Amino acid sequence: MRKTRVLMVGNHPSAKGGITSVISQLLAHDWDADGIEMRFIPTYIEAGALKKSLFFAAAYVKICGEMLFHRPDVVHMHMSYKGSFRRKYLIHKLCRRFGVRDVVHLHGSEFQKWYDASDEGLQAEIRTLLRESSAFLVLGEKWNRTIRAIEPETNTVVVSNTVHIPPERVHWDGGRKQVLFLGVLIKRKGVHDLLEAVRLLQERGETADMQVVIAGSGEEEDALRQQCTALGLDGCVTFAGWTDSEKKRDLLEQSHLLVLPSYNEGLPIAILEAISYGMPVVSTDVGDISAAVREGENGWLIQPGDAAALADRIRRVFDSREGYQAMSDASRALAEAQFSDTTYFDQMKQCYRTTGDNVE
Repeated sequence: MRKTRVLMVGNHPSAKGGITSVISQLLAHDWDADGIEMRFIPTYIEAGALKKSLFFAAAYVKICGEMLFHRPDVVHMHMSYKGSFRRKYLIHKLCRRFGVRDVVHLHGSEFQKWYDASDEGLQAEIRTLLRESSAFLVLGEKWNRTIRAIEPETNTVVVSNTVHIPPERVHWDGGRKQVLFLGVLIKRKGVHDLLEAVRLLQERGETADMQVVIAGSGEEEDALRQQCTALGLDGCVTFAGWTDSEKKRDLLEQSHLLVLPSYNEGLPIAILEAISYGMPVVSTDVGDISAAVREGENGWLIQPGDAAALADRIRRVFDSREGYQAMSDASRALAEAQFSDTTYFDQMKQCYRTTGDNVE
């Protein structure tokens, strides 16, 4: 029996964000040992409109070449919304033309909002992709219900994001606290609410032994730095810039609490990375985050935009060493039980083989 041929398409490794992290995890796995022949063609780079278009056009030609000369059994497409949908819709139609099955992996945190705001013609195309794709991967049960409400005939498969469980664990001795935000600095991430929450904590005298690290870059960075200075927070807030690899591991090991005040999400890699280190999390209750943050067990969930609640929950995490340790233990146990990469890769292998069941 020959190996199942999988062609993966998605972000270039230089693109920032959770989708790139997921692709990197998948490409780093030893698929050859699982009987999978994995190939990858990047279809998106962070650049101006013209350069992005030219990059995709070149990628599309390469994909056509794969179809003609190295026919894959499955094409695995990573998709968010807007331009990402347009690119994947074209590749989906190419798959249909060549009779190749496709797996669409949804990462778009604002997919439903974008769909609702689209005109009837675009909505029809979106439903076509959902209905025609061989398998449509979603990050949790909430997204499963959302997609099936848009197109009931979608063959959804729930595959949560995953993380490698590191040997290291975070520890808090009751003294200095480091609070971490990890992600792209765009409006929907809610970092402006985090700064407002820190202002409230500072007013109450609760930031003397606290350092807040904002690790990320993006279009909101300048505005957030200005807000930080205007609120008088420069002494307790640090902007660390974009972090990955060793620098990110160091931050995760040195921090004690992850905060993610987003307005829309799927199931963020940043949260899974944090709980894998045994870190409590305070986050908004959006997307499928509640699968990884259990209210009062390994963190707290709040509503988007509620800076007062955010400040209160940050304080409550550090109420006592005993309470903190209990949350830390719960985070690590949840990561090991439900988000270990071993289970994830088994799920993906089964998905590839089931979808590409034309392999002889």
